[in-house]
Amino acid sequence: MDSMWLVLQCQSCGQSFGRQSSSKSIACPHCNHADAKVISRHLTATEASDAVSLANVPTEIRDQLSNWISQQPPTFDSSQNTPVDGNSILAKAENEDGIITLESLRNALVSLGMDIDVEEFAEHASAEGELIRFGTNCWKRT
Repeated sequence: MDSMWLVLQCQSCGQSFGRQSSSKSIACPHCNHADAKVISRHLTATEASDAVSLANVPTEIRDQLSNWISQQPPTFDSSQNTPVDGNSILAKAENEDGIITLESLRNALVSLGMDIDVEEFAEHASAEGELIRFGTNCWKRT
C-alpha cells in the first residue's frame, strides 16, 4: 500500500508543504528549518496538494479558493493508470497471419481500456522497430 501524504506547517516561517509519510526529512523547502507540525493527512498527492494550496492562502480568500478548487475537473492521477504494455497490445491486435491493421489495433486498445491515439501508437511501435509497414494502415510484427 502507498504511504499517506502529510501536509506540514513549518514552525519557523509558517509555510505549509507536503511530504509522503515515509519521507525521512520534514525540512521546510522554503527556509530549510527542520521543525514542522502535521496539519493534515491525505490518501493521494492530489488531495495533499490542494490542502497545501489552501493552507498557504490568506484566510480572507481561503473559502473562495476552496470553492473554486472543488468546481475544477479532476486532475490526472497517475496511481489510476497502468503502464502500457506494447507487446500485449500488439499480440492482441495481431491476426492469425501476423498482420496488424489500424482497426485491429484500435479494437485491442479499446478492449484493454486504454485511451491512446491508435495512429500515434502504431507510429511509435514502428519507430521502435516493433512493426514493419506491410501496406496502408497495415503492419507486421518484427
